[in-house]
Amino acid sequence: MNLIFYNIMSLTSREEDYLEAIYLLTGRHVAVGLTDVARELGVTLPTVKSAVTRLKERGLVDQKHYGKIVLNPMGHKIGAEIYRAHRALRVFLNEILRVPLEISETEACLMEHAISKDTLKKLECFVHDYQTRDNG
Repeated sequence: MNLIFYNIMSLTSREEDYLEAIYLLTGRHVAVGLTDVARELGVTLPTVKSAVTRLKERGLVDQKHYGKIVLNPMGHKIGAEIYRAHRALRVFLNEILRVPLEISETEACLMEHAISKDTLKKLECFVHDYQTRDNG
């Protein structure tokens, strides 16, 4: 369970990955298709369909039968928080620790599922201060 989110919402790491991917894709489109998500995550359509069904059951996405996927407000909020954690971790690893980008991306994806909200806030402040000092 990711510690960032509400205690009542115990998502698996995989469910969080799908929610984050849908969130990122909806930044480019209002609604996304199963094939968009499959392509983004490098998985099969049946795998995406199963994950979307679970997210629908949790009340995080809406989808008509084989229609486009739309995040509802809670799904959007949680997707944004997952991405926020991912981005902060990636910046920390790549820009501050100088871990190569591909490794930073992979490891941020792993770490985003375990970081607490308090730790994330401190990390974001550290990254912001570092970037401000570095660029200022």
